[in-house]
Amino acid sequence: MSASNASSYFSAGEKALRNVLTALGSTFTVVGLAGNLLVIFIILRFPRMRTVSNVYLFSIAFSDLNLLMVAPIVIQFYRYGQWTFGPGSCEAESCIKFTSMFASFFLVSAFNFQRYKAIANPIETRQRQSLKRAALICLSLFILALVANLPFCVTSFVVDHELDNRNVTVCRYFWPDWSNISEHAERAHRLYLTCLGFLLPLCLNFTLYVLIVRKLHSQDAFRSAVAGKHLKDSTTVTKMAVMVTASFVICVGPFHMYNFISAVSDIHMSEYVGMWTCVLTFGNSALDPIIYALMGTNFQECMKQLFCRRPLPRHASETQKQLNDSDVLHENIVSP
Repeated sequence: MSASNASSYFSAGEKALRNVLTALGSTFTVVGLAGNLLVIFIILRFPRMRTVSNVYLFSIAFSDLNLLMVAPIVIQFYRYGQWTFGPGSCEAESCIKFTSMFASFFLVSAFNFQRYKAIANPIETRQRQSLKRAALICLSLFILALVANLPFCVTSFVVDHELDNRNVTVCRYFWPDWSNISEHAERAHRLYLTCLGFLLPLCLNFTLYVLIVRKLHSQDAFRSAVAGKHLKDSTTVTKMAVMVTASFVICVGPFHMYNFISAVSDIHMSEYVGMWTCVLTFGNSALDPIIYALMGTNFQECMKQLFCRRPLPRHASETQKQLNDSDVLHENIVSP
């Protein structure tokens, strides 16, 4: 069945709803692709942006790009209600999408852990942190995300499914024998995704934020007395980390809650709920570069230099020349 024939089964209201969903998903995709490409280009283009914190932001942007690469496939599937792509497309889409989702929250968690170490043990962090070490951590998390996604990669298939008295071709993340799949296997799939890809990292990040806030509060007096104006307060970067995590929870949380409720209860939820929550996940990839631009002073300065041909502020260039290796590393930790 072609996509046009499949879409003819929808009522006018369903078509309108799917058109709105398509428009929203397309907006997220265009904004996210442009924004994350800009973030990656700025970090690569300007040497002063090659910092430890920005290694994590670079990796998050790369993960967001991978997710957005498959967004048009998902959007078209939801628009027409029919999987129109060739063999192997379902497996590839599943592998890229869920690996990116796992990697994003793993990277956000690592970013927040790096923030906590920089605040709790600044001297030890200055001695041990490096760009190479941060890059290896991010690469390891991508590999871990790929391993975590294997259950979805090997159980994704294009199948014929009867829906509303019509046969359609769909991409599903179930066991090969679609007709005999047990209800427990499907629920285990959903619980695995939600627990490992959302709930556990969320608990870790919440714990880190509590520790960071307590540490910052206890260090405020000391920081004001000793550091003065020479070092920037790391609270700006910490707020950025909080915003990145909040964006992930708000945009990706409903998708995982949909899976969780479907797994642990018999509550019937419309397929449109699942469609909207899935498309909303692409909104996180569009919001991340906006957060960097709004909260990252160095990102703002580099964008002005890139688009307006403005030179870097004099104080920034002078400070950069005067810092020794240890100070540069400290700036890398506290100033993205």
